[in-house]
Amino acid sequence: MARNPYFDILFEPVKIGPVTTKNRFYQVPHSAAMGYKMPNSHAGMRAIKAEGGWGVVCTDIVSIHPTSDDAPYPYLTLWDDADIAALALVAEKVHEHGALAGIELWHGGSSVANLFSREAPIGAESGRATYNDPVQSRIATKSDIKEIRRWY
Repeated sequence: MARNPYFDILFEPVKIGPVTTKNRFYQVPHSAAMGYKMPNSHAGMRAIKAEGGWGVVCTDIVSIHPTSDDAPYPYLTLWDDADIAALALVAEKVHEHGALAGIELWHGGSSVANLFSREAPIGAESGRATYNDPVQSRIATKSDIKEIRRWY
């Protein structure tokens, strides 16, 4: 069955800054329930999406600092150089199929409990974490805001 020409625009390359994606199919960041604990599975799943024809394939959320620990939920981290290998694997597997790799850098603010890192959550307000964990966030100072911007 031939494709309706009305949809041809979806299959045209699109320039995004200095790179070009092969089409307009953009797989938005979403959790795959693997996170940093299963880097090979995560990279393999993203590779399947790229092989299936997506022009851009994105990661899960990627926490930028231990003050944004979403445990016990699965997420990726970019806290230090040790985290680069898992993210590079995702990019490599996605690129093997001609797709661009995207990343969603994330800081959870006062909505995380930091059950793994044990850091005090930092947010715009002081209060209980969103998910009723027995922790309380602290209000971000001007110095904290400067640091959070640097982490990005």
